[in-house]
Amino acid sequence: MADNRMISRRQSVRIAYCGMAAALSAALMLLGGVIPAATYAVPMLCGLLLLPVMLEFDAKAAWTTYAAAALIVLILGFDKEAAFFYIFLGYYPIVKWKLDRIASRPKRLAAKTLLFTVALAAMYGLLALLFPMAAFMREFGDMGAAMAVAFAALYIFCMLLYDRLLLPMAMIYMNRIRPRLKFLRN
Repeated sequence: MADNRMISRRQSVRIAYCGMAAALSAALMLLGGVIPAATYAVPMLCGLLLLPVMLEFDAKAAWTTYAAAALIVLILGFDKEAAFFYIFLGYYPIVKWKLDRIASRPKRLAAKTLLFTVALAAMYGLLALLFPMAAFMREFGDMGAAMAVAFAALYIFCMLLYDRLLLPMAMIYMNRIRPRLKFLRN
């Protein structure tokens, strides 16, 4: 009987923790729609919220949290571009650890760059198909091909910096925040 209560308690903590991470991600994404520059930064910040879920539970819980937050943001979000950035790149903290297992550093860097490039191209391709807005198409038309490539290169560079920050952020969580979360130890 005590084992059943313990299992039930662990499942309740897991669901509540993941639900709070998804809700916080959705709230940050909704607030990010108010600030125009946040379109590109807030999805990365929301991705950081998947780190504690990964570290405390597992990848399945992190994927579920990511999917819940992405669905909420897609339905309720003001800024569809930011929502699509989260959908296409917000899962990166989950897959980063698999990519880091590639032994060769150049191959690892190439795999990450390829992932970011394909995700960015697929995102903008889907946005152009789903929302054929004149302003959206004009934005890239006015920038020209060179500026679009420069934008993509800059964003990929920012994602590579984000990749570098995930390990220190995980260490900060494990060493400073996790010891204060007493409900996880019981």
